[in-house]
Amino acid sequence: MRPLAIPFMTLALGAQAQVNFPFPDSAATWVQYYETMVSPPPLPTFEWVSTANFCMDGTDTLIAGTTFTRLCDCAGGYVGGIRQDTGAVYFQPADSAQAYLLYDFGVSMGDTLRDVYVNELLGTGTGGWMNADLIDLVVTSSAPSTNYDGRIEVQGHPLDLGPGIDFQWVEGIGSIHGLFTLNPLNVSGYWYGIHCMSHQDTVRWEEGAWFVNAPGACSPQYVGISEEAESSFRVYPNPTTGTVFIDAQDRHIDEVRISDAMGRTDPILDTDRSPLLEIDLGDRSAGVYLLHVRSGRSWSKERLLLMDR
Repeated sequence: MRPLAIPFMTLALGAQAQVNFPFPDSAATWVQYYETMVSPPPLPTFEWVSTANFCMDGTDTLIAGTTFTRLCDCAGGYVGGIRQDTGAVYFQPADSAQAYLLYDFGVSMGDTLRDVYVNELLGTGTGGWMNADLIDLVVTSSAPSTNYDGRIEVQGHPLDLGPGIDFQWVEGIGSIHGLFTLNPLNVSGYWYGIHCMSHQDTVRWEEGAWFVNAPGACSPQYVGISEEAESSFRVYPNPTTGTVFIDAQDRHIDEVRISDAMGRTDPILDTDRSPLLEIDLGDRSAGVYLLHVRSGRSWSKERLLLMDR
């Protein structure tokens, strides 16, 4: 019986490798927020400026003989067309005669993607959707991720800058910042991210919880987005050179996550509901981080400055 186990495993792995998550073409909503820096590092603070809503209802549009799916602002305003071709996703802005590469989930490590469309200000009153940059990106990894139910996760960096300033895409969702990739060459002190992304009555991504894959749908926002609650816990010492304590006082801590200045987010630990935690961040680079702490269904956040030892 032992020799039969090997072909069986091969078949199982082969079947898993064939799973794919096409980019949404209907029943999809992205709700994103845009913020600007109001106080500088080492402990920057950000202020909400605007919300951008994007909806795809499955309506097709023909552009120069090619079929695209209409993308609107969820209030009927036409934003542009999106189409997918063998893992690559293209976007043609409403004010453009040309389609641009938005994502490519068919790439391999070491590939270089030319002229990738990144939108700096979400097209909100800043000159239209052509107010965007085209950049060249180098792929450092592209593989199904257990963090995202086997969806392909693509990571890399701008060709001109090298590693350290990175981007991250998730198959069937988009960028970790929303429908459009945050420009890695951001030097203007702005920030944007996903408040909520849903597809076919399932919330795929939610601020504070990230990849959730839970029943529901995102509601477009036309006013300010309420952020995570300001810190209801104490973080000390802050600044720190590595060791930090999280004190929830009379509450319990269920989960801790950390995100860096580029929005890359990692789980630190699932806890035993202790009200006081000691964590070591000494293996991370110096810089400003955001700690996200969950107690029950409530998330709180605290900015943390990590200094060189």
